[in-house]
Amino acid sequence: MSDDPIELSDPDVVIDAVTGRLSYRGEPYSGAVIQSRPDGSWREYWSYDDGDREGDWTGWYPDGTMRYNGEFYRNRPVGTWQEWYPDGARRLEDVYDIEGTLLTHSVWNPAGEVIEFEDERTRKGITADAVPADDPELRWDDEQARMYYGAEPFTGQEFRRPAPSSPITELASYTDGYPDGPSRGWFLDGTPRYIRDYADRHPVGRWCEWFPTGIRKQETVFAADGALLTRTEWDETGVVTARYGENRD
Repeated sequence: MSDDPIELSDPDVVIDAVTGRLSYRGEPYSGAVIQSRPDGSWREYWSYDDGDREGDWTGWYPDGTMRYNGEFYRNRPVGTWQEWYPDGARRLEDVYDIEGTLLTHSVWNPAGEVIEFEDERTRKGITADAVPADDPELRWDDEQARMYYGAEPFTGQEFRRPAPSSPITELASYTDGYPDGPSRGWFLDGTPRYIRDYADRHPVGRWCEWFPTGIRKQETVFAADGALLTRTEWDETGVVTARYGENRD
């Protein structure tokens, strides 16, 4: 661990544009990195551990007012990141979980009015009145292939988490108890796992599924009446392994 910070402008500092990892004189760097102004004041202060962004990151305006502050853990943003206008009024607040997943995003204008707000639900298209899958009133009837809420057929959205503190990984939509509308799945890091749509109790449109790497795994196309038109499958390297239906060339 370096006791003295190094300057970002040092020609021996190299930052990988893809991973964000920093090396100094050819080795992964542990310690602080600063960016100074001509008068010697600090513009930025960044922390690294073995090349990874780790610890406090802070920036200042020329008069010393804090411009932003946040923390990295194992090269991922975690906790609360904040930005301020030059007069000290808050401008932005992003909240991340320990995995670096963005939970909420808020932006204020100089007058202090919220002009942007986004959380996991809005990003994933989940309505405010969506029902969690573990709600005891929500139940699936296998014989009728129908979803109920209490004694009534369910109309609305159901969402699922693999654990109480986990991100939302599945969304299903129903009308009068039957699948209707978007059905979505995500990996824990928030990347898409599948998209599916229903209408009139049938699968419709283009259904897609992905590997965790983002490579397509399967694409199926249905007609408006639910008839299967085409299906294409890929392996994890992106090579087509199977193709059914029309347009096989």
